[in-house]
Amino acid sequence: MHDIYVRAHTRSLEPQESKVRPEHQKEPKWSDHALIFDCETRLSADQTLTFGFWRFCELRNGTYVAVEEGMFHDTTLSAAELKRLRKYARNTKPDTVADGSDRLHLFPLPTFIHEVLGIGIQAKALIVGFNLGFDLSRIALDWETAKNGGWSLIFSQWFDRRTKEVNPNKFFPRIVVKSLNSKTAIIHSTRAPMSEPSKKTNKARLWPTARFLDLRTLLWALRNRSYSLKAACVEFKTKHQKIDHAPTGKVTIDEINYARQDVACTLDLLNAAKQEFDLHPIEPGPDRMFSPASVAKGYIDKLNVLYPSGKVTHG
Repeated sequence: MHDIYVRAHTRSLEPQESKVRPEHQKEPKWSDHALIFDCETRLSADQTLTFGFWRFCELRNGTYVAVEEGMFHDTTLSAAELKRLRKYARNTKPDTVADGSDRLHLFPLPTFIHEVLGIGIQAKALIVGFNLGFDLSRIALDWETAKNGGWSLIFSQWFDRRTKEVNPNKFFPRIVVKSLNSKTAIIHSTRAPMSEPSKKTNKARLWPTARFLDLRTLLWALRNRSYSLKAACVEFKTKHQKIDHAPTGKVTIDEINYARQDVACTLDLLNAAKQEFDLHPIEPGPDRMFSPASVAKGYIDKLNVLYPSGKVTHG
């Protein structure tokens, strides 16, 4: 008796569907809009939110420009802290284009989530940040473990008077964050219904799939280097540079100016990264770049290079 060992190439008899979802196939590389935001937190172990800045931008002549700027704040701030933010918003001119909003908005966190983040998702805007997963977790109201092992962040809740419990709002999307390493996280939103199903068709309109762009990840994919926001701004020679400031966890004028400058830096960096990314003749958008290997794969696909698995034919 002898043992016989063979090697075989298996091939599925059923046609395989593309792993890229249809909505990703139709998306342009760069969205017509971008929502950039950044959070400041307490210095406590849980790093709870104090306030943050945001800019809603339009893509004009290949460059993102701010048409709205604002602040958001946690609802538990003290009266003195909230007064300081209100005074700043009232006395500060927004850094927007000439035909943009002439008011620096100030919203409590729930309003920011529904009227800025929610509108951004519906507009298919790029949701942009530097180390974006952290900032998303700061504005989340709660979380659960996601099926893929990441975190399912809850952004909207409602109070059930019957059970006296606070429940997630099923009509607002969750955002799922799964970290792959220190530089990359897979971030996606759920397709929540926007309303109850129609009685005639029993179908409900769903939220669009949001697009998330972590600039820290994109720069790593482009240059195979891990940057801090400060180092990236120096490297790309952005107009705005990060302020040297040690965060205090308080709501002070210095802290407010520091946070606002970070968002200005992030917008500059977005445009600088866009300029470099557009030099690459690859198809996937910047939000599909998760490592230098993603860029390399984009070139292989563009050159129509066959993978080894595709070179073996049946029979």
